[in-house]
Amino acid sequence: MDITLLRYTDLPIGDRAAFELVCARHGFAPVHFDISARLNPGEAPHERLVTVRRGGWTQSYPDQRGQWVKQFESDLTCRFFK
Repeated sequence: MDITLLRYTDLPIGDRAAFELVCARHGFAPVHFDISARLNPGEAPHERLVTVRRGGWTQSYPDQRGQWVKQFESDLTCRFFK
């Protein structure tokens, strides 16, 4: 079983744009975070697991067609990554 590891730049342009907008709204820039994604073989691209890291904090989100960005913003609102 080969798991595909993706970096931030491998994500769909729409996800990256939404992520950048969310970061800007909360006073961050994308470079403040380390983004990676895992895609299991045979799964659709929208079923990947996106992991966001900042400092000692890490959170993983199921992609669910871009919904991970909304979950990430919720964590920013709750100050999870501060």
